[in-house]
Amino acid sequence: MSPTWAVTLFYGSLASDLFVSESRFVIRTASKPASAMGGLGALMQLFGMSRSQDDSFAVRDYLTSRDAITELGKRLDLRAIFNRDSADPLTRYPSIFYGPTREDFYRYFQHRLSVYVDHTSGLTVLTTNAFDGESAEQINRALLQLGEDLVNRLNERVLGDAARVADDEVARAEARLIQSELAVTDFRNRELMLDPSKSAAMLIELIGRLGAELGVLRAEIAETEGNARHSPQLQSMRDRAIALEHQIQIERGRAASSSDGLADKIAAYETLMLEQQFATRALDQARSALEAARTEARRQQLFLERVVDPVVADKPMAPRRIATILMTLGFNVIGVGILWLLASGLREHASGRIS
Repeated sequence: MSPTWAVTLFYGSLASDLFVSESRFVIRTASKPASAMGGLGALMQLFGMSRSQDDSFAVRDYLTSRDAITELGKRLDLRAIFNRDSADPLTRYPSIFYGPTREDFYRYFQHRLSVYVDHTSGLTVLTTNAFDGESAEQINRALLQLGEDLVNRLNERVLGDAARVADDEVARAEARLIQSELAVTDFRNRELMLDPSKSAAMLIELIGRLGAELGVLRAEIAETEGNARHSPQLQSMRDRAIALEHQIQIERGRAASSSDGLADKIAAYETLMLEQQFATRALDQARSALEAARTEARRQQLFLERVVDPVVADKPMAPRRIATILMTLGFNVIGVGILWLLASGLREHASGRIS
């Protein structure tokens, strides 16, 4: 039997019909400047759809990978879909060409699936075929969902990577601020004062009042000594002046730079407050950096936008029986012609040698 008759017999009576389901989608991200785009890219930007072709190839490679087919097998009974008794022995699975192993099914499924990225429009065309329209549509829709799940995982990874370092900085800044606030609280509890600067201002005010009172008292003593040197009040006034001088010296000693003086306490307190201010500023900067990182991550997020949803085909689109038969016939004619030319050349060569 010639190859043409064999192909005619197979495709004319044995080959199973294949129903095709097709969908189209685009992977888009944050809009880019319109000057960097042209044609369909600029039109897509008007609708907030700036295509990301590199990510389209990533989705394409995933949909044709073993991982995707394994995940698809968890959602659909693929082996039951392609193991139909009504299907011809060459097209169904398993067959004489493909065994029952997972690797064989992976190679078999590549003939039931096609993923093509249009370089001009940026659209990805997903085509699936099966022995009935419902199965082809179910497989196509499940693969679309797998593509969306992949895009979501990529987005989560981008957001996590971008925010992880900023989150660590925020945590360190918060710990630093808490530590500085605890140090301020410990200082106040230990020294029994809220603000040494305010205490110093009150002390200076007290010294000023005592000095003014001492000045008035000295004037009175001088006046009394001039007018009534033997006045009985003169001694009490002098004792009071001595007491005021002593009190002023005590208050000045409190403000002096000694181990327990206010000067050292003010310096220590101001150091703690300065550290608290730095910690607060660092926390504000870390939070701003975190928000900026999240905003940038959201700007880089991907979206799988369905342009054409899969539908249930109402008639088979494959195999192309007449085209295949005619192509086989053409190859046979060409092959016979080549063999005839070779045979003629050999005969002429043999005739020339004999003569």
